[in-house]
Amino acid sequence: MREAHRHIVLIGMMGVGKTTIGRLLAKRLGWGFWDNDEALTKATGETAAQIQRARGQAGLHAVENRLLREALAGRDPSVFAAAGSVVLKPELLKDQLTVWLRSTPAREERNIARSGQRHRPLPGDAIAVLQHLSEARLPMYERLADVTVDVTGDPESTCDRVIAALDHPI
Repeated sequence: MREAHRHIVLIGMMGVGKTTIGRLLAKRLGWGFWDNDEALTKATGETAAQIQRARGQAGLHAVENRLLREALAGRDPSVFAAAGSVVLKPELLKDQLTVWLRSTPAREERNIARSGQRHRPLPGDAIAVLQHLSEARLPMYERLADVTVDVTGDPESTCDRVIAALDHPI
């Protein structure tokens, strides 16, 4: 399946592991890697949290969408760790191979807390917010995903499952 596509775009909620798994996947494939949060900070000099405070959530998403659109125009095969909100603009992913990394809000919150990610705006009731976002976005992720992989265990085994799913889609 991956041979027919120039890029692989990892989609899923914040904290699901798109960056960690994306780096592993890109390394194994010998492809480039692009991360939303890194691109955002490099392009603006600000974190997602800072942009959201200054411009609101719509302003943050507009910047993230522009950066992804520009990066997807690149010719070199790459793995993309897209913003969780990319599902709100499905036309950005037209003709892209998408892999939905699916998890639980509790795991996502744990991953965010462990990583020390302060660049993402996350309120005190993080699990409730992640649960609400997850439920609202579920149909969008389902529609956009070419491949769905449940995130369980360590990143290496999740990466193994992504590669297996790409090589032998069900």
